[in-house]
Amino acid sequence: MNCAQEFQRTNYSGQMLTYAMDDDSGSWWWWINIIGTLCFGVIGLIGNLICFLVVCRFALPQHSFVQYLRALAIFDFVSLLFECLQSLNNLLVYLFAINILNFRSTVLCKIYEYSSHVTVLLACWTIVGLTFDRLILLCDPWAKQWPNLSRKICNLQCAKRIIYVLICLSLVINIPHLIYQQWICRKSGYRYSAAFKGKFYSNETQNTSDHFNCQCRISPSHKQFAVLLYVQWKIYIFHLLCYTLLPGVILIASNAAILQVIHAPRQIVGQKNEHLKSKLTRTLTSVSLMFLVLYFPHAIVETLSLILVPYFNRRCSIHSLIIIRVLKRLSELLNIAALGINFFLYILGVNHYRSAAIQMLGLHHFHIFLPYLTVEHRNSLGSLGLHMSQHQRRNTQTDSSSIRLLKIVNNGSPNISGYQTRSSR
Repeated sequence: MNCAQEFQRTNYSGQMLTYAMDDDSGSWWWWINIIGTLCFGVIGLIGNLICFLVVCRFALPQHSFVQYLRALAIFDFVSLLFECLQSLNNLLVYLFAINILNFRSTVLCKIYEYSSHVTVLLACWTIVGLTFDRLILLCDPWAKQWPNLSRKICNLQCAKRIIYVLICLSLVINIPHLIYQQWICRKSGYRYSAAFKGKFYSNETQNTSDHFNCQCRISPSHKQFAVLLYVQWKIYIFHLLCYTLLPGVILIASNAAILQVIHAPRQIVGQKNEHLKSKLTRTLTSVSLMFLVLYFPHAIVETLSLILVPYFNRRCSIHSLIIIRVLKRLSELLNIAALGINFFLYILGVNHYRSAAIQMLGLHHFHIFLPYLTVEHRNSLGSLGLHMSQHQRRNTQTDSSSIRLLKIVNNGSPNISGYQTRSSR
């Protein structure tokens, strides 16, 4: 279908066509996405930084979940940093025509896209590793065949190995971004969009002018087979399989098994049962569940958009394209919340981390935060204060002992010559 003739026949405005087929900057859903991403992103960056410092300074290093929490804080921080940079760049381009991400180089463009996709995938699969670690530790499904298998899997060294394997796999999976991406510029507006021209990618505007819409796109120099191969990989391998289905199925099955074990009736009370009832276990499970609820709507919408947008472009379905853009913008906010909410769940759910954060930030000097300190941290602060007071009292006694009293003569006037310190002798 010739979309140009279809648009002339309908009453769509040029702005609506641009929103659907080229760029939705300035729309109400675009503004909600930009403002929400910058606000939630900054809060998430601060929260993940505090979370990383708290886990590194106050957590017990021998536990496997500590390693996952450290890695998760790093990956979430970097992912949020990419999101905030992209939103800030979009805002500056729209308001002031300033492009802070104007790489003007294909190499930098490839590295930026590659790094952002690697960290997003790692943030997702680190949660999967943490949830699976909790599943093995709590459920112990192979206890009869291999009694010590859970101890061999749920330890610090094994957690490090799993994280290294995830990093290597993510680096390998995202290699096509290094091969097929290129810094390409084209004119803005729906008449210069790929869908309007009747093909997905155009090689007519290899210009770097500020009046052009420049970003990383599939290089038009590749053959059609290579382009189709990259499109199929991005839709079905990266987004559908690695980004959505596999982590989603693992998280749903693992959390269902964990919740069943936690809420199952237990007649014998022992160390394992008490561990199941601990706030840490419930907090880590809530982290996984919140990530599942907030993160995967965006993953599903992103995957569906890659599958359906080419079909809607061929059908010149403007309403459907607008709906896809609105859903993508709003679901991105849920994704930002999923990447930045972990710290607040730790603070609300685990007394040790809440108390450690208060102590690290120096908030224990305010009386309003003292009731939230654990007994261990209160004792450490009390012993530190006692040591400081003893040290100050010792210094005061030393200073006072070095001063002689005034010698009073019979007439009541002080003897000035008698006022001297031992150090002056």
